[in-house]
Amino acid sequence: MLTLLTYKFITHRAWPLCLALCLDIVLGNLWVAFNGGISNPFTSLLLIFIVIAFLLLPPTFALIVVLISILGQVAQIGLPSLLPGQQSHTAHALSDEMLKHAMGMVSGFVIAAAIIALSMYYLKRQWFQSEKALQNARERQLRDEQLLTIGAAAAQLTHDVATPVQSLRLLNEELQECDIELSLKQEFSEHLGKVEASLEQWRDAAEDVRTRRQHNYTIGEIITQLRQLLRIARPDAQVNWQCPERFKTAIISADRTLFPAIANLVINAISAGERSHQLVVSVQLNLTLVDANPQLTIHILDNGDGLSQAQQRKIGKSMTLSENGMGIGAVISHATLERLGGQVSWQSTSEGTLTLVLLPVTAYE
Repeated sequence: MLTLLTYKFITHRAWPLCLALCLDIVLGNLWVAFNGGISNPFTSLLLIFIVIAFLLLPPTFALIVVLISILGQVAQIGLPSLLPGQQSHTAHALSDEMLKHAMGMVSGFVIAAAIIALSMYYLKRQWFQSEKALQNARERQLRDEQLLTIGAAAAQLTHDVATPVQSLRLLNEELQECDIELSLKQEFSEHLGKVEASLEQWRDAAEDVRTRRQHNYTIGEIITQLRQLLRIARPDAQVNWQCPERFKTAIISADRTLFPAIANLVINAISAGERSHQLVVSVQLNLTLVDANPQLTIHILDNGDGLSQAQQRKIGKSMTLSENGMGIGAVISHATLERLGGQVSWQSTSEGTLTLVLLPVTAYE
């Protein structure tokens, strides 16, 4: 068969395979025409080409093959009379009974071709969806393994830092009693307090994850917590917060990992704008209905250079090298929000990169 020879030895491209299939169908119909025409019981074997078309070709090319196959069957009614040595059968072939039989054979072929085409299209679509789901599962498993490694390293680091911080606390108490500059004492105590607060927040978040404990936060409380985190992480950046007052009482159920997950996205937006010397980020919170369920939508817009199509597909799903690191913050945020029942996506706009976060709302009056 020309199709198999083309597929195996020449190319896997769609249009040469479609052409080879059409030639196979023409040759098959000529063979049938020389051996009894439409009354040949082996004419149903031509349905095999439709199956092959849907296995090897995109739907558009496969549909062309289906139409060529049907036209070939219709041509079988008058084709034998045009072939040398077949004219003697023409009178019998065009009798009323044989014409009805021929029309029935053609109708049966068309119905069978339609059933096979629809079945193969459905099965192929299900197959591609299963392959895509399996690929996504593999990517999630790899991402989770990477995050587990990072989490273990972070836990070890926190454990190792706890003892030196306690020692620094004792030294700070002694420092406060010494006769040195007051501003130095205050600055040292302030920075030490930030480190201790961060460690305590990490312990609380880890305990929430371990026990699967969730808390109810209003949108107003979420904004307050995020502002505090950003004031510590990026005090030099300007973040414009926008949220209608009537939505600030809506409740989100989540653990404490929600705050660093969203804060990481805002920090990434600040870093993106920093490369364009724009340290202004807009964060807009709103409530929308998604499938009749209220959702908190967070739009984080930076003034950076935007993301390419390849970056938009990979960001948050896998660790990829970038100018500022491995993109670990986006991966952790993506995994955390997904675990909390939310979603996060990125898209380029004329102004920069828009990060869209969706979170389910537990209660809203």
